[in-house]
Amino acid sequence: MIRRVWALTLGGLLAVAACAPVEPDEMNLRDSFVSQITAVDGVVDVARNGDELIFSGPDETGGTASWRVRIESALLQPGPGEETQGHIVSSWFRDGEEVVFLGTMSAIPRVYLDTGVAHECYAVWDPVTSTWGWT
Repeated sequence: MIRRVWALTLGGLLAVAACAPVEPDEMNLRDSFVSQITAVDGVVDVARNGDELIFSGPDETGGTASWRVRIESALLQPGPGEETQGHIVSSWFRDGEEVVFLGTMSAIPRVYLDTGVAHECYAVWDPVTSTWGWT
């Protein structure tokens, strides 16, 4: 009887936790940034160690390169109105060479930039879907 009550209590707590709204934080911002990269068609052999991501994927010539992306910082900040914005700064390396960031110009291939990620990029938190939208 005690096991059954304990199991019902635990099940109830898990159900409540599953329904609790997800709040934006630096960790889910980082995770979303990584998901944007790994969702690119042709990205394979992905390995993540904390804030560093290593993978093979498209390069700017239609071939494949070895990539390493390091998240240097992830910051949440208030946006216009009630929204929360996320700001990521990252370093990108193609075949061991750093991809230089020149302000608004980037040598990161368009296939990655089209997902909203870059050396410096922003996302907006959607409280309805509890997800980051990349711009």
